[in-house]
Amino acid sequence: MVIDPVKQFRTVIKGNVEGLEQGIALLSEMTNEQYCMRAKPHMNSCIGEHLRHILDLYYALQESAAIRVIDYDVRRRGALVESCRLTGLVELTQVRAWLLTLQPDMMDDKFMMSTEVSVINTAVAQVETSLIRELIFVSTHAIHHYALMDISAKLCDFGTPKNMGIAPATLTALRNDSSCAQ
Repeated sequence: MVIDPVKQFRTVIKGNVEGLEQGIALLSEMTNEQYCMRAKPHMNSCIGEHLRHILDLYYALQESAAIRVIDYDVRRRGALVESCRLTGLVELTQVRAWLLTLQPDMMDDKFMMSTEVSVINTAVAQVETSLIRELIFVSTHAIHHYALMDISAKLCDFGTPKNMGIAPATLTALRNDSSCAQ
């Protein structure tokens, strides 16, 4: 099967935008108090902290263009976005706008990706990667955090948009097998 690289790039961008729009929908339906709630003892992080982490990975990609190094360990812990829902909405909208500026000829742009890999001591790995591969990664990583945000919201007794935090492959399986319970 021959894959059209332009179509593939547009599909990856579309998937990222869809994910960001899930976040926008979630934040649009909640209060700032809900955004900052902690579902203790089950979860230590509030929705705002999960969102900040999602955005940090997108920012690592965005900022890598000039230096060609993606550093996923750069974090903005304690930033306003963790406690201000409106800041979260603005940042999600800005990242979505940035994604829409990306062009198919950038798909195979090469970068070095740097991240810590040990939970015992500081150990960093660097590997060569491409923009499209990292866009796929940050999108699936966001879905994982959306799942945690969904659980947190439910533990704090408020709803979330349909299919929040459910992976694309799982949604395909659910569409193809009507006997699957959601």
